[in-house]
Order: sequence, then C-alpha cells, then structure tokens
Amino acid sequence: MAAPRKPLPPLDMTLLAELPDLALQARYMVEGFLSGQHRSPQKGSSVEFAEYRAYQPGDDLRRVDWRLYGRTDRLHVKQYEEETQLRVFMVLDTSASMDFASPQSKFRKIIFARIVLAALALLAQRQRDAVGLGLAGASLTDFMRARSSPSHWRGFVAKLEAVIPGGGTSLADSLESLAELAPPRSLVVIASDFYEDLDRLGAALRRLRYDHHDLIGLHVLDPLEIDFDLDDRGTFVDAEQLGFRMKLDAQAVRKGYLERFGKFCGELDDLFRLLGGECVRLRTDQAPMNALAEYLAHRNQRL
Repeated sequence: MAAPRKPLPPLDMTLLAELPDLALQARYMVEGFLSGQHRSPQKGSSVEFAEYRAYQPGDDLRRVDWRLYGRTDRLHVKQYEEETQLRVFMVLDTSASMDFASPQSKFRKIIFARIVLAALALLAQRQRDAVGLGLAGASLTDFMRARSSPSHWRGFVAKLEAVIPGGGTSLADSLESLAELAPPRSLVVIASDFYEDLDRLGAALRRLRYDHHDLIGLHVLDPLEIDFDLDDRGTFVDAEQLGFRMKLDAQAVRKGYLERFGKFCGELDDLFRLLGGECVRLRTDQAPMNALAEYLAHRNQRL
C-alpha cells in the first residue's frame, strides 16, 4: 500500500511570481491545491454504478453480475450512470484597468487573473471537462471553443500569455457576444475587476442565465484598491479614459472611498447571488485557492 502523499506547504506567492512561465505557475497552484487540505476529486473513471435491472435478451453478457446470479439464480445487469462532461468558459477582462499593481503586490491584476484561469483550466482538464476562453476588451476580441485535450490546454495557456491589456472595456458587450457562441448549460467563469455599469452587466449576466449557464465571478483586485492605505497627496490617472487626471488628498478621501467601494462590492455580490452564481473576491497579494474550491463546488453541484 502506497504511503499517503505529504501535503505541500502553503502556496508561496514569491515562488509563484518567479516561476518562468504560465504553465508552470498553473501546475504549481493546482498541485498545491490538490495535495493540501482539498482532496483530489479525480475518480479515475467517468462512470459510476447506479443500480441493477433484470436481464433482457440482447443485453451485453459482460454486464451480467454473475455473483448476484449465484445467490439469486436470476440474471441481472449493472446499470451505470455516465458522468456528464462539463463545459467551462473562462472570460478574461483585458482592459487597461487590469494592468495595475501597487507596491504591496507582486502581480499586476492581469497576470494574477491569467494564472488563476490557467490553473482552473488545468484542474478542469484533469477532470475531463471541456474548457473554452473568451477575451473581453471593448468587445469579445477572441474566442476558443471548449475542448478537453491536453494540447487544447496548452493552446489555452498560449492565448493567455499573449494577452496585452489596454484600452477601455465593455464587459457586458463581450458577455452578450459569448452568450451567442457558448453552448447552453455551461459554466462561465469571469475574471475581472468589474469596473462596469452594474445595470449593463446585470443584463448581460441575465442573458447568460437565460441559456442556463452557471456563473462564477472572480473579482480580481489589488490590495491598494481594497484598503486604499495611502498617506500622501497625489495625482490619480484613469487608465481607461486617457488624459483624465485628478489631484486627491488620499487621507481626506479614504473614508468616502471605502464606503463607496464597499457598496459597489456588495452590489456586485448581490447581482451574482440573485442569478444563482457566486462572486469570489481575489486579492493579488494572497493565494487564490478559494477560486479553485468554488469551481469544484459548482462542478459537483452540477454533476
């Protein structure tokens, strides 16, 4: 009997940042997740035994339970319930606001988001789920159909590595375009800072729910955006509205900023919950293991 695997230490964010490519970062994250407190859900088979039924002429004799026949003198065959392959579409916000990192974080938001999506895609591929990708800018700038092969995952990673963030975004328009392309009853995972009009975003998410898609929002934020712990005055530049600048005394506006930002996050959480989904807040200075756990929770609930 093989000895149990020794759990890996907690995810080392410095090591994660220093790994030379996205594929290695994703593998490090997934192995740490599966070897730690979360047991691997891999079954090794895509079918599970459901029940017996009486043998009927024409049934495959290999499915007859001969031990049961020996006890009952009657022929019964095993019925199996096939595990449904889940289709998962990852959506990455590629707008300029995602190209930000404060001194408190080792990752720009776009880099952090693509590591999380690559790790989720690897975990899905190991579960034999099919994974697709949508890149969201001012429109849906790229789309990969869902596949489950290892070569497809490598292509998925290559697409993510080639992303250059910039310009404005219309996440809502991108999601509405995705709704026209993604087969119904998929899982849609959206990695974004969600700096979007929530009414427009809500309409796009409801469009996805109309086709029975499940929704997970990965709210990717820099610690500065969450805590706003600046001590000095400065000029703040809007990354998506070029030329827009505002001089602010950070200490003077911090209280009002935190109130408005907390209200925004609460409304975003409520929007996903009202649609039966979940919004997972991810700080770029903390290990994002809860994103993988949320994916598995949705997968198990679906299957």
